[in-house]
Amino acid sequence: MKKFIKFGIFCALALILIWFFLFKKDEEAPNFITTKLQSGDIKSVVIANGEVYAQDLVDVGAQVSGQIKKLYVKVGDNVKKGDMIAQIDSEKQENEISKEKAQLVIYEANLKAAEIKAQNAKIQFLREQKLYKKDATSKEKLENAKNEAALSAANVKQIQAQIEQTKLALDTAETNLGYTKISAPLDGTIVSVPVEEGRTVNANQTTPTIVKIADLSKMEIRLQISEGDISLVKVGQNVEYTILSALDDIKKAEISSIDPALTTLSDGSYDKTNLNGSSSSNEAVYFYAKVLVDDNDGFLKIGMTTQNTIIVNEAKNVNFITSSAIQKDTNNERFVWILKDKTPTKAKIKIGISDNLNTQILSGINKNDEIIISNPNKSENSKSIARPPFERVR
Repeated sequence: MKKFIKFGIFCALALILIWFFLFKKDEEAPNFITTKLQSGDIKSVVIANGEVYAQDLVDVGAQVSGQIKKLYVKVGDNVKKGDMIAQIDSEKQENEISKEKAQLVIYEANLKAAEIKAQNAKIQFLREQKLYKKDATSKEKLENAKNEAALSAANVKQIQAQIEQTKLALDTAETNLGYTKISAPLDGTIVSVPVEEGRTVNANQTTPTIVKIADLSKMEIRLQISEGDISLVKVGQNVEYTILSALDDIKKAEISSIDPALTTLSDGSYDKTNLNGSSSSNEAVYFYAKVLVDDNDGFLKIGMTTQNTIIVNEAKNVNFITSSAIQKDTNNERFVWILKDKTPTKAKIKIGISDNLNTQILSGINKNDEIIISNPNKSENSKSIARPPFERVR
């Protein structure tokens, strides 16, 4: 009986030991989240907001003062170059033309009389010269005749100058009369009419704007690029953009130019460029990249906000893994942990471009490797990285 009891105790202890070494060991073994090398396309991008402008937006102003007698257009009208926009009261200009024409007639009549007088004075002077040589007249009469001839000739030149001056004044008056008829300087659409019929405009101080005309078939998107991303953006890079009212309608274009100095975007115009370093160090610094767009279908409107994705770099059909699996050691070398026989093994890798979520793998990993996503050995000698620092993505 005692032998049976001892045998039972021995079996129980054996079972406990077996359970401890098998089941407890498995229970304490870490469970790693793993992934494998994937294949596909990957893009490194910069995200930026933008605002829509017309490439050609012209303020059509008045070059003469006066009352607006007639407006021939309204907002939204399409116009051709030369079409009438507005008529300013031309009475003042017409009166000025009449005045200068009348003055010109007077001066031309005076010129004829002066030329006759000058011719007679010259003849008299020549006559006195001949008489003086024959001692038939006095020197005083000769000098008087000479002076009279000179004065008459000078009077002719003076009247001729007055005629030229009057002709210039007449040309100016006729030009000003032409300015009372305001016409379109280009083909386009009326986008603003800040005046109304009956208003008096004063062109002596600042040129008053009558209308704004834009060519809406050619638009410009100004992208706001942060200081941290501007070095990544280059002329010629592809851009994908959307507008708030059509987020699923993705349009494509390319960067046409990049501003050389910082600016701010406000109400459809640039602020003055700050080159004196006077901006606060706490203020974000932005630069503008411009995208030119043919918009014959009227998709874009002036002042719209756009969401823009700039393709900085792109690789097709490449191997990549999630960026969270990549770590960096004290030598600034990238590596991942690979699970081999349930044991984490360090593998050095070389990386390519990143799209913030995934990173291209150039070497160091095989397709069947189980790559650990969680960090099995968080130490001071390594740290997880979201993306390569040279591929900054906002």
